[in-house]
Amino acid sequence: MINRSYLPYKSAREYLDRGMAKWMGFFISEHSTALSKEGDTIDFTKAMDEEEKLFFLSWAFFNNKKILLYTNLQKEPYLGKIYDMTKEKLYLNMKNRTPNFLYSQILKLTVAEVIEDE
Repeated sequence: MINRSYLPYKSAREYLDRGMAKWMGFFISEHSTALSKEGDTIDFTKAMDEEEKLFFLSWAFFNNKKILLYTNLQKEPYLGKIYDMTKEKLYLNMKNRTPNFLYSQILKLTVAEVIEDE
């Protein structure tokens, strides 16, 4: 117990520190936040091998198919058609831009389903 008899106010003299109890809420809050952010990571185990990746990229390019391109740059996939393929890079034509990707940045791709109005 800390001697606070020298303090002028009674409330300050009688104050009892709760110690670690006051930090428990902070710890639980931070721990919960960290757990909720756990899903914000990219799963590299689901990446295609290089040969399979190039085969599907070429197929999508020659058949002018819209694809979902998963990369190690962001969690959400890029949606668009392949504009051009070079020896090192892939150019994806999206609505408002044409980003380029190194083949090593591409994890996997899937053909985007096109829902047509009847």
